[in-house]
Amino acid sequence: MVTKLNFTEQIKKAIEQTALNRKDESIVTAEDMIPKMDHAKYQNKILDIPYGGRTQKEKLDIYYPETGDGPFPVFVEVHGGGWYFGQKNSVEFEPFLAGLERGFACVSLGYTLSPEEHYPVPVQEIKAAIRFLRKNAEKYKLDPDRLALWGGSAGAHLAGLAAASCDTGYLEEDLFGNDAYSAKPNALILWYGCFGYNNSGKMEKDWVYQNFFGCEDLASIEEELRLSNPVEHLTEKACPTFLQHGREDTVVPYRQSVVYYEKLVEKAGEKRNRLELLDQCDHADEKLFAQDNIAKVFDFVENVFSSTK
Repeated sequence: MVTKLNFTEQIKKAIEQTALNRKDESIVTAEDMIPKMDHAKYQNKILDIPYGGRTQKEKLDIYYPETGDGPFPVFVEVHGGGWYFGQKNSVEFEPFLAGLERGFACVSLGYTLSPEEHYPVPVQEIKAAIRFLRKNAEKYKLDPDRLALWGGSAGAHLAGLAAASCDTGYLEEDLFGNDAYSAKPNALILWYGCFGYNNSGKMEKDWVYQNFFGCEDLASIEEELRLSNPVEHLTEKACPTFLQHGREDTVVPYRQSVVYYEKLVEKAGEKRNRLELLDQCDHADEKLFAQDNIAKVFDFVENVFSSTK
């Protein structure tokens, strides 16, 4: 029997340590562990749109270009945070708002963090949110055929699995009955993703993974762990993917992205896919969020969209 656990104490200690490290007493919740962005300066936006009604986290924000009537190509962000912290309105999302100047509507997704929910719910929520955006594309002035999905760290795992599983039928039943709409993005960007947990060599004694899966004995859910790896779902139908990872990543070994890319090329070919390993670059490094690198992301997306017209 799988034992469901609650890691409230471990999370409390992580919050306190983060507040101590940053000398910031305002960090009191798991969401606060990644600072909030100041969205007041962005006038053309709609915040806290519910795409589901099961939890308070099932909401998304849409930011629009200052000019144009749409339909706009869509850039969707899935934040990281070990599956237990972070928020859609974080400072890590703000650099991607450079896409507004290139005519993109930029969307930040919220999803339910552990231990409030466990795997596979966050993956199902992301797929549900994409279906919601496509179902309501006309209402929100979006182009449902030009949708890019980005994820970083744990968010890259969730985004990668949400995309790849569309091709194998895994977790395809929509939480809110919108199965008629595709959850598969047209382009995928994955930064420093945690894909194969066993590659780290520490999964079975790491409470973060136990918290995500809601299980103390991870060896008892071996098949679920295997299926939770997006690499297991890569096929010849995989959408064009751009992976980036720092060679000096001290949290998630860059080999994780290498393995993903090798399997991706094996299944779908090299032409539409790309891997870039960055020297002297750590996990969630500011180099990745610099505007020259953000431009690379939107260049990739625009090339994919133009090639599929």
